[in-house]
Amino acid sequence: MNPSFSIRRAKLEDENAVLQLVDELENRASDPRVFHQIWKEYLGHAHTFVWVVESQENQLVGFLSVIGQNLLHHEGMVYEIQELIVTAACQGNGLGRKLIETLRAELKEKDVKSIEVTSSKRRKEAHAFYEAMGFTNSHEKFTIYF
Repeated sequence: MNPSFSIRRAKLEDENAVLQLVDELENRASDPRVFHQIWKEYLGHAHTFVWVVESQENQLVGFLSVIGQNLLHHEGMVYEIQELIVTAACQGNGLGRKLIETLRAELKEKDVKSIEVTSSKRRKEAHAFYEAMGFTNSHEKFTIYF
């Protein structure tokens, strides 16, 4: 990882910068009120971890959120990556890799069955990244939207 970046746990005051990153990831404008409520839930949940990537200029240029839950069919804890983004201008610096390594180090001493991630079928570069990080494409995901 480029030494001009650092990874740290997210704080409540990171909300606006993370909102901008989510908007970049999803290519849309989020509702800030809804985002605010979910952000507070994320940071207050015992099995949720959120890390941010910060530049030397104190700009947030990436983040990773992961939520864990005990699942009957896995007979234990499974963590699922909810969001992972490194802003386009900072990609190629090993920041996504470092975020995944940070996650793995956090979970290494816990009794975790797996880490999972769902990625839109259109995000082919993300799929290649996850495979390079050791993830296996093992499931199909089906969704009903409301």
